[in-house]
Amino acid sequence: MTRYNPPPFSKREYWDDRFKKEKTFDWLLPAHTLDAPILEALAASNSVAPRLLHIGCGTSTLSFHLRTLVESPDQIHNTDYSSVAVDAGARWEEESFQKPTGDNAHEHRMSWSTLDLLCPTSIGDLRQKGQLYDIIVDKSTSDAISCGDDLEIALPYVFCTSIDLPSGAPARRTMHPLHLLAVHLAALARPGARWIVLSYSAERFPFLPPFPYTQQDGLLEPDIEKEGFPHPAKLWRLEKKEALEAVGDGASDADAKGHGIVHKPKVSNWLYVMSRTDVVLV
Repeated sequence: MTRYNPPPFSKREYWDDRFKKEKTFDWLLPAHTLDAPILEALAASNSVAPRLLHIGCGTSTLSFHLRTLVESPDQIHNTDYSSVAVDAGARWEEESFQKPTGDNAHEHRMSWSTLDLLCPTSIGDLRQKGQLYDIIVDKSTSDAISCGDDLEIALPYVFCTSIDLPSGAPARRTMHPLHLLAVHLAALARPGARWIVLSYSAERFPFLPPFPYTQQDGLLEPDIEKEGFPHPAKLWRLEKKEALEAVGDGASDADAKGHGIVHKPKVSNWLYVMSRTDVVLV
């Protein structure tokens, strides 16, 4: 039997190569799918001009759709692991929003950055610049990151709570990539910020209850907080989880009978909305 090897979604080289070939691509569902939770988060924000962090922007149309939801494009920061995607997006925006004379049609533009979401140094650099966000938009980026191997980290971790600071010797542990992602995004999020996620998985985040049974599946070690790693469940609170039916899913009765299909199950994607708690990271 031929074994299926899934694409290396966690590798930068894979995305660089893919974005060189693809002009535009939207994962799972159309760009407007997340409008309702994003607009709700904008309305609930205490910030005068809420800032949006779009992670894993790729070459999707979502980056440009977000412009229609905010008052000014400079509220949006598009980021991706691949510099190819970031350069293409910035160039696309510049070309799309120019007057025929060549003058810029908009004084303000979105921000575009290459960002490794699992690199604490990259996250720390943003944080030191005062780059804090009210809304994080994640359209299947967590899915891609979940495909990567566990990562070795040093404890106490660079981002931790004051109560997590250990009294023992430094240690090294391996960590599920989504635990790291959750902590890193928490370091960039204001209290009450929303993390809005579209995923193909009904059990995407191992830090949300019910927790996995094994460490291989993402269960955190019992003493990890005592060693200086903050539990992501104390940083993020699940506000909403909802199944969204995939576009074009299901066969009509006529199609089903014509192709001998007795029953075609519905395929759902999943919306997660999490809010940042007031637990401070130092």
